[in-house]
Amino acid sequence: MRFLGWDLSDPFARRPRAVDVAVVDMNGRVDFEQREWPAPDAEGRLDPEALVAAFPVGPADVVVVDGPQALARPGARVREAERLLRAPGRTPDVLPVPGGPFHGFVRGGVLLFAALHRLGALELLDVDTPEPGRARLFEAFPGATWRHLAVEKLGKKSSPEGRAARRERLEAAGLRFPGAGLPTHDELDAALCAWLGWLTRTAPERVHAVGLPPWRDTEGWLREGRILDVRRT
Repeated sequence: MRFLGWDLSDPFARRPRAVDVAVVDMNGRVDFEQREWPAPDAEGRLDPEALVAAFPVGPADVVVVDGPQALARPGARVREAERLLRAPGRTPDVLPVPGGPFHGFVRGGVLLFAALHRLGALELLDVDTPEPGRARLFEAFPGATWRHLAVEKLGKKSSPEGRAARRERLEAAGLRFPGAGLPTHDELDAALCAWLGWLTRTAPERVHAVGLPPWRDTEGWLREGRILDVRRT
């Protein structure tokens, strides 16, 4: 069994950043990979089959994604989970057009989740407390979880000090980073996502899902959806 964390980027950027992937085994060992987005067409569409091929998963994988899984409910300007966790990138009730702040990132996330869900690659979380053997696809917002893990201020996530502090928090929480290299902040966000997935099997009482359960509207769009986070104590 593997636990995958995907730190999504903007596939509609002029030069899209590769998606950093953290792979965690049952013992907490972390390895890193990267995935490339398929190129969107002239109308800003991402082919669902190309998306599933670009982000391969195994039948026993648990995947946690830093990126929005669905649109807000009709008439809302933000998803309930994003409001509760104070996420800066907010998903509206219609698919945003690339160009504005977070628009490409949001669009890419929604289209990726839709492809994975519709083609049956993964099952979306639809329970308050994740249970082993049920859901295998989750969403996370690392910013909220880092705030909970920080005993003191972690420092800027792009600075060596901030990155080292984040790695230390994850090591204290059970992960192991082979080698002496310091992961990038995107890799650390991916590792945090994978760690949350790891907890769903090793310590499910420590995690919960925030927000409203996902549902599909009459046009086929996924709406709302919960975000996986650690329980506050």
